Amino acid sequence: MVDKEFVLQVDHELTFNVNTQIKEQLKWLIGTGHIAAGDMLPSANQLAEELRLNRNTINWVYTQLRDEGLVTMQKGRGTQVTDGLETQQLRKERMPMQGIVENAVREAKAEGFGLQPFFLASLAYILLHNPRPAGKLRILFVECEGHDYPFYRQAIEKSAGAEVETLFLDECSRPGHEIAEIVQRNHIIVTTLNHADEVKTAFAPYDRKVVVIGATVDSAALLEISRLEHGTNVAFVCLGTTGGDWMASRVREAGIEQIRYETIGWNESEQAADAYGHLDKIFASAAVFPALKALVPDKVALFPMQLEKSSENLLQDISLAGHQPSGGN
Repeated sequence: MVDKEFVLQVDHELTFNVNTQIKEQLKWLIGTGHIAAGDMLPSANQLAEELRLNRNTINWVYTQLRDEGLVTMQKGRGTQVTDGLETQQLRKERMPMQGIVENAVREAKAEGFGLQPFFLASLAYILLHNPRPAGKLRILFVECEGHDYPFYRQAIEKSAGAEVETLFLDECSRPGHEIAEIVQRNHIIVTTLNHADEVKTAFAPYDRKVVVIGATVDSAALLEISRLEHGTNVAFVCLGTTGGDWMASRVREAGIEQIRYETIGWNESEQAADAYGHLDKIFASAAVFPALKALVPDKVALFPMQLEKSSENLLQDISLAGHQPSGGN
């Protein structure tokens, strides 16, 4: 839980919106170790009540932290800090920052400066001396919540060197002007092969190119599965059953038929160790692997996805060519 020494705050007079204020405070507490891996964050209802905010604001913050790989969100259990690479990297960055920030605060106070004006002036200095590239490519990634969308998002960011905004398919029913605004601030729309047709249909009214990418599985993982004994009870677990189905289909395509398998959606299933007691082996996508590993450590293995080489090359070509807002589907 959040260290009792620290109380989250929001200041409605700050330039930064309250969403960013809360998210950055939580990232600071996680990065400096005041919230440890495995700790549960307050429920959205509890934190919203404490800060006198709408519950949707807290849900947005937690979703952003999840997309950044810092927490997992589980129905019926709550929001838990992960111990993955993203959290470890955050700690590696923020721990040294803590001493620097504390020194800056002491010096600012000694000079009689107000802390908020001081750090706003610091932000202005950074923007002036490290201007953001004007031509930064911005990509709208459209996917369903059942697939390992954090994997795709990170792969797109890495391959295209772009800023990526995620929009879930069920959000495409939002009012037309809201979708138009989202499309307008992005240069290209990217989706996966699983949803190519429906995304192209949904965004046909907008003058944006839709790029379709695909993923595959590390061959070493398929080899490991192929070596399992006949009749082994296996589960493929992703954020939703659709993601688990995709994982299982990659195994079938590899001609692996000796196992008995089922697909499980982490966000749709009971999060208790005994729910997995009948299984011999569990293969988990990266998005759910840390939480499952903590729950049933002896049974879980990572199902390592990787972007198809053709998709990686396509994203790199788009980045090199620069953004072209129009072009159709």
